[in-house]
Amino acid sequence: MKNLKKYILLLCILSSATILAQTSNSSIQEAANKGKTELLRILSERSDFKLGVSASDIDGSETGNPIEEFSTDFKKLLNNQAQDLLSISTRTEKFIVPLLKNGKVMTTITVASTPKSTKTVELVNRQYTSEINQMPRATYIKDLKLIQVPNLNAALYVTGNTVFTSYKGRNIQEPVSLSELTAELQSDARIFESKYGEKLRKGKLVR
Repeated sequence: MKNLKKYILLLCILSSATILAQTSNSSIQEAANKGKTELLRILSERSDFKLGVSASDIDGSETGNPIEEFSTDFKKLLNNQAQDLLSISTRTEKFIVPLLKNGKVMTTITVASTPKSTKTVELVNRQYTSEINQMPRATYIKDLKLIQVPNLNAALYVTGNTVFTSYKGRNIQEPVSLSELTAELQSDARIFESKYGEKLRKGKLVR
């Protein structure tokens, strides 16, 4: 009887987690669609705005899989505390949602999620749009994550142990190993610290 109660309790916990995940994803999509509506309004009313995208581009587009954003702990990276960058990166509670039309990303909507609300915080990002369009089948990857590495200006699109990035002039179309790139970033972090660490702590660094 005790085992049965434990089994039922486990099922309830798993069901609750699934419902929460679905609600979270639906709220992200809902916020992205509100952002799309607002962007359409702006583009239709203000033709003088040069955002790199037109109302006709956005009209008829659909939201794609959200890309969750993470930020790396630079101190942990510097101290070689991980072989996997994701393990020393935390959620920013932001999601990049591509707007798709005819198999192409027209633009991206960035959504921020908090316990109280989920809302649009950015309507257009040319960098994300360009990079996602260059990555092979990026819009079909459901678990794609974006890791931002502070101080090194590295933006990494990660799925499993595979990374797509233009860091240090790389071709974003050619995937690299996350473990190998983590080692390179650790080395670059040490170089940054030796050159700029003291100035950064004193607030004198302008880059």
